[in-house]
This record gives sequence, structure tokens and C-alpha cells, in this order.
Amino acid sequence: MNAAGDYVANFELNSYTLTVAANPTDGGTVSGGGTYTHGQEATLTATPGTGYHFVNWTKGGTAVSTNATYTFTVDAAGDYVANFELNSYTINVSADPASGGTIEGAGTYTHGATCTLIATPNTGCSFVNWTKGGAEVSTNATYSFTVTEAGDYVAHFNMIGYVISATANPAEGGTITGVGSYTYGQTCNLVAVPNDGYNFVKWTKNGSDYSTVPSISFTVEGDVSFEAFFNLKSYDITVTAEPTDGGTVSGGGTYNHGTTATLTADANVGYTFSKWTKGGAQVSTEANYGFTVTEGGDYVGVFTLNSYTITVAANPTEGGTVSGGGTYNHGQEVTLIATPKEGYTFTNWTKDGSPVSTDATYVFMANASGNYEANFILNSYEITATADPVSGGTITGAGIYNHGEFCTLTAVPNTGCSFVKWTKNGADYSIEPSISFSVTAAASFVAHFTLIGYEVSATTNPTEGGTITGMGGYDYGAIATLTATANQGYSFVNWILGDSIVSTNPTYSFTVTEAVSLVANFMINSYNITATANPTEGGSVTGAGTYNYGQNITLTATANTGYAFLKWTKEGEEVSTETSINITVEGDADYVAHFFLNSFEITATANPAAGGTITGAGTYNHGETVMLTATAATGYTFTNWTKNGTVVSSNPTYSFTVTEAVSLVANFTLNSYEISATANPAAGGTITGAGTYNHGETVTLTATAATGYTFTNWTKNGTVVSSNPTYSFTVTEAVYLVANFTLNSYEITATANPAAGGTITGAGTYNHGETATLTATAATGYTFTNWTKNGTVVSSNPTYSFTVTEAVSLVANFTLNSYEISATANPAAGGTITGAGTYNHGETVTLTATAATGYTFTNWTKNG
Repeated sequence: MNAAGDYVANFELNSYTLTVAANPTDGGTVSGGGTYTHGQEATLTATPGTGYHFVNWTKGGTAVSTNATYTFTVDAAGDYVANFELNSYTINVSADPASGGTIEGAGTYTHGATCTLIATPNTGCSFVNWTKGGAEVSTNATYSFTVTEAGDYVAHFNMIGYVISATANPAEGGTITGVGSYTYGQTCNLVAVPNDGYNFVKWTKNGSDYSTVPSISFTVEGDVSFEAFFNLKSYDITVTAEPTDGGTVSGGGTYNHGTTATLTADANVGYTFSKWTKGGAQVSTEANYGFTVTEGGDYVGVFTLNSYTITVAANPTEGGTVSGGGTYNHGQEVTLIATPKEGYTFTNWTKDGSPVSTDATYVFMANASGNYEANFILNSYEITATADPVSGGTITGAGIYNHGEFCTLTAVPNTGCSFVKWTKNGADYSIEPSISFSVTAAASFVAHFTLIGYEVSATTNPTEGGTITGMGGYDYGAIATLTATANQGYSFVNWILGDSIVSTNPTYSFTVTEAVSLVANFMINSYNITATANPTEGGSVTGAGTYNYGQNITLTATANTGYAFLKWTKEGEEVSTETSINITVEGDADYVAHFFLNSFEITATANPAAGGTITGAGTYNHGETVMLTATAATGYTFTNWTKNGTVVSSNPTYSFTVTEAVSLVANFTLNSYEISATANPAAGGTITGAGTYNHGETVTLTATAATGYTFTNWTKNGTVVSSNPTYSFTVTEAVYLVANFTLNSYEITATANPAAGGTITGAGTYNHGETATLTATAATGYTFTNWTKNGTVVSSNPTYSFTVTEAVSLVANFTLNSYEISATANPAAGGTITGAGTYNHGETVTLTATAATGYTFTNWTKNG
């Protein structure tokens, strides 16, 4: 130091930055962050959001306060976090009535979670609604809602009522008691009481036989329809015929009381109905007898045998005699005899004008009265006469003659004929043309005539021109038919008789009246031979013209440039493949020389064969345009056309001009597609089988669920395509599939043992991996013992937490408390006491004080 001075040490107060944040960010809001100087007071405020509550403030992960408003003196910078926690609520459920059904869904839920309550009615019950605090919240048995507070929910059920109905059949048959409405499980008693005149038969239930006992009891489980069947009393009515072969009777049988019975008697042939009797007494003479049935009975239908009158007569009376008439019983044999007189013949028997027999002795069984006539006729005979030959002449006098009449036959010969003789029944009879005789029997006469004959002859000109048939001898008036047949190469001209042409028809017919000699004239034929080229531009032909039959000619075909000779045809039939042909003329003929333009075969194949189809291949003429089209099959794509391995076109339609035979190949490529698949959620499982596949291949995708997950289904573009974890399909396009998995959930149930020992909370449905916390609260007088699972102790803590991996059924075991009751006498000599000992909670203790001699009991005191 070399001089005096005043020194000041200057200082500055430190400042710090405080940051505030909420955890989680949506758990609430925070304030109070900023810049503060050392020693300044800071106030941080945390306000929880809906459904959250404040836990604490932490700084650097260490809790510094549990107050939402945190005030402190700042001495350093810091990052403060207000920690919030989501509220949780208890949802309790119960059934009303308790026997109405079962309930699921109770448990502890965090704020905003979805709770699903499920009410399942027991048999015979129906679900009504859910209420909370007495107010209806849903009429759906499955009720889902967002949890924002704790609540006690009640599932209300109704007992279902069923209708038991019963009817009587018939309605007038009886009455029924016991029908009405019943609840499930009640006992119904039905009784069927028959009315007077009826009997009970049976019960049917819903149309099926049920019981033959009139009183039935059963437990009601649903609507049921019964029918009680009754029947009327009935009586037996019997019927018989007297005599038994007199007729048939009907109408007997069993009849209900008061119904009408109708008895019918049908007399057999030959009998007549007489009367009905019952017990030997007549009750009716009507064959159809109707009466009201009030009792059983045996009825007899009485019949009598018929008798008939048979009368006989001859017609005409002079024709003969008859016998056999009289009175006959039905079925008795009747013999009628007719004897014709001389000159008559019995014809038949008639009854009332209708023929009944052609036998003179007519035997039959009597079945009705009748007037019979024996019919006779006078004998007559037929005389026939014919000419031989028919054209020889005419005959008169033939016909029908009565026995003894006179007949005259006359034969008159035709022109050109002469009479020869008569024959009778084939034997010679007379050579006179007119004969007369008395008729005593039928006879057949023939008049024989002879025809005059002439010679018919003919010749051919020239002799080699043809042949003639039909020449020879002919009877006068006969038709001669000469036929001139031209030899091959000749034609018929005409017929000449003397110097005159008599016909130009090769077949000449005329009537023969004299001998004749004819000439048949023929001439040699000439024919046209034509020759043409096909096609006309294909070439030329020579040698055609008109030629006589049998000439030899030569036809020559010369092909034009660009064409080749193929063949000769005659009237469409091939005759030669030589350009020159020699032929002998035998008729008109058209010859064609065929030429053809050079052509080439165009072939095309698909590679591979299944890759597609090809059109346009075939045979084409030189210079023509070919258009080949390749059409790819489903799953293939056209690649190109190749010729001898060289690509000639990549267009599926390929056109070119034909100059040679060509073999082409249409090449196709089999399509391939990408098959991809993902798991939803990603943690739900794994997938195998995705990749690249050719069209038509089979893809097999396999979805394997991860632990705690279950495979649900495969979807494609949101649509379910399979519910099988192994899904196979044929590839026809690229496909993106999703394997959907569902996180497993399990039912955690818990019961108290004994049931009165305490209550349990925390049971319900949990997802795989969640922590379930069950709390057992002992009832008054009980102490919690332990938790058991399938009889094995798993915890001795009333609050038992575990990770859920399966459905679990736990038992909270409680022990009833016991106490020591002690009692003493004051003074000890004052008396004796009984009843002290160990008692369970809730038991009744009886202490009895008996005073000793000289002492009197005053009172009981406890703890003074």
C-alpha cells in the first residue's frame, strides 16, 4: 500500500429459471414457472383435469411436495413436474330378484373406460332393465357406458308367465279344469270330466298323444296346448240274409247313441226282397230301412225265390212245330224244341223280337218270363254262271231260285269267239248254248268259249340297231304290245306297217284283228363333248366337239403361267391326272380341266401351350395377307412372336404377306403377384407364407397368435375372407391381407368361505397381462385367513394382486372369532357360578350365580 483509499466489494444477487410441466400432459394444467432471484419466494400451482387427481410435485424425479400449491424459497434453477393420476371407480352390480339371472361386468374402472354390464336371465325369466340409484338407465341386457363415477347398478328380471290351454274334442264331450297362466316351474293339474253319454279317451299335447288318464299333473316350462278326446257310447247292429243266397244285406256295424242306421237289402238275381225282421217280428217291408239307434239288435233281411212264365210259338205258323213252354222257378232248366216242316229250315229263336239262339233245341236257365218264337224260312238256292274266258261271251239266267223253281241259262259268244260247252260244278254238263232245269240245290255253271288266234311279227332296220319284244300269236281282240329297244349308241325312229308309219313310240300297242308284220327303224347317235378350264384363268383345253357314238378322241389341258394342272373331272367325278386323255364317245359328256394356284401352310403354336390361344393360321395362296392374333389366357401376358427362334413382332396381332410356308410361335409369360400380410395389432402374432407367387398357384398364409392373444380372422380391404388361422387361396392378383388378433380376456371370480365371513372386491374381467387386485374384508365377528386357488393357499394377505394369464376362481377364507368368558364370585365364599367358557362370536352365553348359605345374590358387574 502507498496511499490511503476506500474499497467497496460489489456483489450481484443470483437469478434462477424454474420450468414447470404436467405428467401426463393431459392430466392437468400447471403455473408458476419463470425466472426468480435468489431467495425470492416461488408458488407453483397444479390444477388436475377432468377425471384426474393431483399426486405430487417432483424435481429431477424426486418428490418435493404433495400439495397442489407448492410454495418455496428459490435458491437454484430447477425443472418441476406436477404428477397426476387417472381416477378409478368401483362399479357394483346386483340382480333383482337374486334368482332372476346372472350378471357380469362389475369391477374397478379408470375414468373414461368403457364398462359393459351383461345380464343373462335364468330359465323362465326375462330381462327388464338396468337401474342406477332407482332410475332406469337401459333396457338392453348388455349395457355399455363410459365410467365417470362409481355406481351401484341393478339388473331387474321378470318371471315369465306361460299359458296352459286345453280344449275338449268334441266340445260337447266333456269339461276341463286347471287351465290358466302359470310361471316357470309351477305344477299344473288338468282334469277332464266327460259329459253324460260320453267316455274319456285320451289327452294329446301339442297334437301328440300324451296320456289316457283323465287327471294329469306336470311342471310348467312353457306354453302348452292340450286336447281332451271323448267318444260317444255305441251299439252293435248285425244284419243277415234269409236265405243266405237270396241276396246281400248291409248297414250293420257300430253306431253311436242317437245316430241313424240305414239297413239295405239287395236281392240276388232270381230273388225278391220281402221284409226286415228283428227277433222274428217284422219291422219293415222297405229294402232300405232307416231308424234311430238306441240299442243293439240282430236284423234279418228275408227274400223269396222268383217264378217265370215261358210261352212259345212258330213263325210262320206253317214253318214248323214248337214245344217247352210253361211255368219255371228261377234257375230251373228250360228246353225249347223247334221242328221245321218239309221245305222249311229253322233259323233261330227270338225272345220278344231279339235273337237268343240258332240251335233248334235251345236249353237255358229260367231268369225271367218271356215270349219265345221259333223262326223258319223257305229254302232257296243260288245259281251262278260265268264265262271262260270272261271276254268269250255273255250269259243270262243266273240268280236266286226257291226250291223246285225252273231256271234257263243261255250263253251268247262275242265277236271273234265260239261257244264250246257248259260245265256244272266243274263237270261237263251240256254242249247246247241254252239249258233249262228244275232247281233243287245251289249250283255253279261255266260257259266255255274259244277265241280265234292271229300271228304278230316284226323286224329291225338296221338289224344291229336294236331288239324287239312282244311278237307271237294273239287271240282276236287281244291287245298286242311290241317294244323296240335301241342298242347302245342307237335311237328308235318309228314303226312301219306296209308303207305307213304307225307309231314313233318305241312301245306300240294295238288291238289284234288280223295277222300283221311290222318294221322297227333305228338310227346311230351323235354326242357333244365339252371341255372347260377351272378356273378359266388357270389354263386352256383342246379336243372338244360333236362325235358319233364309238369314236375315239383326245382332250389336252395346258396350264397357264403360275398355275399347275391338277386333274380331269367328268360330271364332277375325277377321271385322270394326266394332261392328255383318250376317250371313246358313248354319250354327251362335260369334261373339266382343273388347275390350282400355289398355296402355303401357315402354322402357329402357343408357348407355353396353356399361355393363350391363336387365330388366323391355315393355308394361304401366294401373295395373300395373313393376320395372326395371339390372345393371352387368364393369368398370362403376351410377350412376342418368334420365327425359328427370332423375334418378328411384339404385337399380339401380326400381319405379313405369304411367300412361303411359315411356322411361328406366340410366346406368353405367366403373371406373378406379390402377396403381403401384416398382423393387427403388430404384437398380436406372426405370419408366414407371404411372398411372390405365379398366377394360379396356391398360397397358404399361417397366422400364429402371440402369448395372450387369439387369432380372430383374415381381412382383405376391410372385408373378412377367413376365420381360419391357416388361409389358402389361388393367386389371381396382388393381395394385401391383415391377420387380426384379439387380446385375451379372462374372468376372475372370487367367493367368500363361509359366505357370511366377509365381502370381496376386485373380481371381474381382465385382459391378458393386466394386474388384478382382490380385497377381502372380514365381516364383524370374522377374521381373514387366506386366499386359496383350487384348494391351494396363494396368499395370506387380504389384498392379493397378481398378473392375469388365465381365468381364475379364488376363495377368500374367513375364520369365525371366538372369545373367553370368565366369571368369579365376590366374595369367593358368597356362591358358585356356572356357564363360563369359550364362545364363538354371536353365540349366547348364560351365566348362573347360585348364592351360598347365608348369602343373597345382588347383581352382575363387568369391568366394575
